[in-house]
Amino acid sequence: MLNFDIFKQKSPKQRFLLILGLIMFVFYVILGLAFIFWKGLNLNIPYYGKVAIGIFLIIYAFIRLLSLGRRD
Repeated sequence: MLNFDIFKQKSPKQRFLLILGLIMFVFYVILGLAFIFWKGLNLNIPYYGKVAIGIFLIIYAFIRLLSLGRRD
């Protein structure tokens, strides 16, 4: 089941870092999807390179999300 204990932080600093971590997760997922699907992104990278960068960014976002959940 879902564990909502990560939202019961004690200090405002920990709450701020949790919210910042969630915002960064969303940012990396959107950036990865933009690399994959946005045709107007004018970079001198072949399509398979853009897909590779996009997949890497999405995987990195999920790794950050998992590490965010494990913090005390």
